[in-house]
Amino acid sequence: MLALLGALSACYAPTVNRQRSYHPSDADVTITRIVHASFIVDFGTTRVLVDPWFSPAPPLGQRETIGIALDRIPEVRGILITHRHNDHFDRETLESYRHKSVRVITVRGLGEDLREMGYTDVVEIGEWEQSQIGGAVVRAVPARHSVDETGYVLQANGVTTYLAGDSLFDEESFRAIAQEFPAIDVAVLPVGGIRIFGRRLDMNPNEAAAAVKILKPSRVIPSHYGLTGPFPFVFSSSEPASEFSKLVQAKVPATQVIVLQPGESWHYYR
Repeated sequence: MLALLGALSACYAPTVNRQRSYHPSDADVTITRIVHASFIVDFGTTRVLVDPWFSPAPPLGQRETIGIALDRIPEVRGILITHRHNDHFDRETLESYRHKSVRVITVRGLGEDLREMGYTDVVEIGEWEQSQIGGAVVRAVPARHSVDETGYVLQANGVTTYLAGDSLFDEESFRAIAQEFPAIDVAVLPVGGIRIFGRRLDMNPNEAAAAVKILKPSRVIPSHYGLTGPFPFVFSSSEPASEFSKLVQAKVPATQVIVLQPGESWHYYR
C-alpha cells in the first residue's frame, strides 16, 4: 500500500517552468495566471497572490506546467485564500512560503491553521465584509461551493477586479454582486466543469458564460481548469477555456475574453 501511494504521489509531481521570471509593469492592474486558479493580481504598489497551488496531491493533479516557480514569485503585500480545498489552500506551499509577515485574507475557519504555520497578520472575512492589502480595498462577496468559500472584489487605481474562486453558478449571488459592483473591469471566473466522485465543484463553460451575462464585466479571464485525476472519479470539461470563449463571444459580445497560459500576464491601463 505504501509503495502504491508513493507511486501515485510521484505521478502528481508538478512540472514547473523554472526559466520564467515575473516582470513588473506600470499598468493600473496586471493579472498573471500561475496555474489552475492561482494568480498574481498586481496594482503596481500592491501585489497580491491568490490561492497559491504549487504542491498538488491526489486525487487532483496539474495537467499544465506551473508558469512561475514559487521561488521566482516576487514579494507580495498579501495573499488571498478562497476556501480550504487543497488546490486553493495548499498547506505545503503555504508552510514553505518564506514571507510569513504578509497579510493573509481568508474565508472564516482557516485563520488558526494559518497562524500555526507562522503567519502573523491573518484576517478572516465573511460575505460583504471589507479589509485592505496595501493600497487595495478587498471586499468579500458570495460564492457557492461544497465547503465555505468567499469570492473577492479588489479595488485599486480606479480598477475593479472580481475573483470568483471556484464558485458554482448561483444567479442570486451573481445578481447581488452585479448590483453592488455595476462596473467590473475584469472578472476571473471558473470554467472547468470539474466533478469529483460525481459532485460538481465549479461552473462549466456554459454556466460561466451565463454568469458573464449577469455580471457584465468589461473583460473576463477563465480559470480553474487544466486538472488531471483518475477517470472516472475526476472529470472536467474538454477544452473549457476555448469553449467558454466561444460562448461569451456569441452571448455577451461586449465582454472581451482573455485566455492566459500559465505564466502569462495581462496588463490593463485605464
